[in-house]
Amino acid sequence: MPASPALEKRLAAYYASRFGVPASVFAELSLQSKKEEIWATTGRPLPGIRSARPAGLRVGRDFPQGFKPTSAFLCALGSHIVRGRVCIGSEHLEPLLLGRRIPWDSGDDGYVALDYAGDILGCGRIHRGRLHVLIPTGRRRELLEILRVRS
Repeated sequence: MPASPALEKRLAAYYASRFGVPASVFAELSLQSKKEEIWATTGRPLPGIRSARPAGLRVGRDFPQGFKPTSAFLCALGSHIVRGRVCIGSEHLEPLLLGRRIPWDSGDDGYVALDYAGDILGCGRIHRGRLHVLIPTGRRRELLEILRVRS
C-alpha cells in the first residue's frame, strides 16, 4: 500500500535530521508501507502482479518510539549521509562485527551510520555510551570473511 503523505514527510524529516539526507532524495522514491515496514523503489508496481512484500529496498521500520533505519538503506544512501556517521577504526571493526558492544563516548544516543574507510557498512546504535552494530548476521559474516582474507 502506498505510504501516506504524512508518513513520507515524517520519514524524510527523520533522515534529514538524523543523517543530513536531503529531502530531494526522497522525492525520487515511491514509498510503500506494510504494517511497520517502509519500502522504497524508484519504479512503479506492475499492474496485475501481487507479492507478499513490496518491491524495492526496505527503508526502515516505523515503531511507536520512532523510526529504525535499515543497514541496506543506509548503505544505499552512502555519500548523502553527512550527519550521524560514526567512523570506525580497524581496531573496533572486528569486535563490533562479532557482536560485541564497545565503549563509545559521543554524547548522542541513537541510530548511526557505521563508516569504515569512507564506506557505509550499515546501521549501528549508540546507547548509554556503548556502540553496537545492527547489521544482519549474514552480512556481518561476509564482512568478517573479507577482513580475514585481507589480513
